Amino acid sequence: MTTSYFTIMMNHLEQMQVELAAAAESALDDAEPGGRGVRPEVCDCTRLLLVTEGEGTVRVEDREERLEPGVCTIILAGAPHTIEPSPGRKLAFKWCHFRAKYGDRDLYKMLRLPLTVRLSGDEAGRLLDKIIRHSAMDELTSRLRIKASVLELICLYLESMPDPKETEIVGEPSQEMAKIQAVLRYIDEHLADNITVEELARLVYLHPNYFIVFFKGMMGCSPIQYVNQRRMETARNLLLQPECNVSDVANRIGMKIYYFSRMFKTHTGMTPSRYRKLAASLPANAGDETAAARDGSAALSPDPEASGAPDESGPEDRL
Repeated sequence: MTTSYFTIMMNHLEQMQVELAAAAESALDDAEPGGRGVRPEVCDCTRLLLVTEGEGTVRVEDREERLEPGVCTIILAGAPHTIEPSPGRKLAFKWCHFRAKYGDRDLYKMLRLPLTVRLSGDEAGRLLDKIIRHSAMDELTSRLRIKASVLELICLYLESMPDPKETEIVGEPSQEMAKIQAVLRYIDEHLADNITVEELARLVYLHPNYFIVFFKGMMGCSPIQYVNQRRMETARNLLLQPECNVSDVANRIGMKIYYFSRMFKTHTGMTPSRYRKLAASLPANAGDETAAARDGSAALSPDPEASGAPDESGPEDRL
């Protein structure tokens, strides 16, 4: 279960785009009208709040968490919620509202992300100050700095969660999670085979056309993009092993060497041989980034004959 959880998170975060809607500092006082007992509100954008003073609570649907200095909460778009100070207390916080294009809110509810996390240090406060400051500016780099700062805040939030690789979702997995878990496991076990959309769809009893929609909704990319991504990730790791030459790597991920070399260069900007030579001088895992995959046809295992590419079995080392 943890593998699916972590993989889904990685794929969506890699593709996430953010757009700031508003940012400021605010305070709620129990003594003021409307300070407590407010009706739930719903926003069409995601809210991130960092408590700087006082105490209170945040309620999102059936979940409630305590708010105090250093606590950060992210409330997803469309979620009914209330934020209230504790009796006789004032609740102050810095906040930003942003739109994040990373899929459907129900997916993140299903993954059960924490409603609040505790952030250490002053970095989150400084990032929110920068967002608030640049939101009032009209300079060339203001929007870029805002976007970078929002992404940094999201990183701090995620880094303060329990390790996703070690997080188990309590109870039985949902039907969607059980299906995607079976598909991801099958892909990893058959990277060297000729995987097709049809056989993946049969695994979870879906029509191929609906399966593509389901997979993209869960993973943020098409099946072919994900399979190519996993093949390139596996290839990069194998190329770091001295005992694996380029031909061995191509065979282990089910590609003819010519097609593998061409796809690897598309993903990394260099040939497999060149990558090996450069990576050999770096620490393990240095510069390892998830490669962006390209879209393709229903056949997920590339075939050089189908693309008209010649079958070359010899090593190459030109850029």
